[in-house]
Amino acid sequence: MKEKTKDILWYICTNLILITIAVITIFIIYFRYNSNKEEIIEEYGKQANVIVSVIQAEKVATNKEKDENTYIYEIPIINETEDSEGLLSNNNYKYFYYQLDENAKMIYDTIEENIENMKTGLYTIDLPDKVANTLYESEDTSVLEQEFQSAWDALSLDRVDLFYIDVPKVNLVIQKTTHFSKTTYKLSLKPQEDYDYLCNGFENEETVNSALIQLKNKKNEILNSIDNGSTYEILLQIHDYLVDQITYSEENGDNAYSIYGAIVQNQAVCEGYAEALKYILDEIGIPCVLVSGKATNSEGRTENHEWNYVKIEGKWYAIDVTWDDPIIKGTGILTNGIKHKYFLKGSSTMQKDHFPNGIVSDNGIEFEYPNIEKEDY
Repeated sequence: MKEKTKDILWYICTNLILITIAVITIFIIYFRYNSNKEEIIEEYGKQANVIVSVIQAEKVATNKEKDENTYIYEIPIINETEDSEGLLSNNNYKYFYYQLDENAKMIYDTIEENIENMKTGLYTIDLPDKVANTLYESEDTSVLEQEFQSAWDALSLDRVDLFYIDVPKVNLVIQKTTHFSKTTYKLSLKPQEDYDYLCNGFENEETVNSALIQLKNKKNEILNSIDNGSTYEILLQIHDYLVDQITYSEENGDNAYSIYGAIVQNQAVCEGYAEALKYILDEIGIPCVLVSGKATNSEGRTENHEWNYVKIEGKWYAIDVTWDDPIIKGTGILTNGIKHKYFLKGSSTMQKDHFPNGIVSDNGIEFEYPNIEKEDY
């Protein structure tokens, strides 16, 4: 009996000791956790971030591996919102852009996005992979060449401010790679080997920027000299300013075909006159397009020529600034009747000696021009 009682006491004491140790341990853990709670949470947080990073890295690696076999094309969305005069919201009237097919539009867009880079005359522009679909379907490059040329033609008609780029100096480079039975193409625009694609007289980006500043200052000077009035009155003042200030260039210098020659140097041929009018009207939001074709002068000679169609009061009319600035021989005087002979004219007048042709280049598409009114304004 005494032995059994002894065993019971020992059992009770042992359990009391174990319970006491457990309680003390719990209290120690509790007080230690409270005193170091922020450090512990931070440590677990770091470990969690590491796990998340690893998961994200694995996800990126998986997506990258997947994308290597998947072509993703991002085509810029053009804002086609028009106002009452038919102008795009940014006042850049892309009349010829909207006549291009989707491939040519992508080429046009890509060039336009890289205009700032092209001021160096050396920049290489990589075209979207989707443009190469033309070559995936056929080895014939003629369709692609037409799209390339048409994009340039439309851009040169819509963006007369790119006077410093000599388009014939830009090459379309097609890089073909064959791996086993798979053929891929990479398309890019770059200057001819050992040359740049700047026009004569522009050596580098600095000279281009200098010319653009001169042009902008001169444009502002012209616009500041114009009195407020109706669209007709504003058009008339701009037309007369160009007629009075520009001299027809008999020598056809480097800039005679551009707005720089017409507006800054005051020397130009018909292209310079027509582009100068468009350049200024684009700035103030009056729709204006370039028109090229043949024209028969007063001496009966038919030659290549360029003039404008302008939209006023919802209708299109023709303006030929060049022929409103004829070379007066002897003591002749440029009267208003002569100066305004081709100002806001309809087809009944223009079709007597002006014959528009939408073919800008041999390889490009034939563009359509607006239908002008039959009678003069």
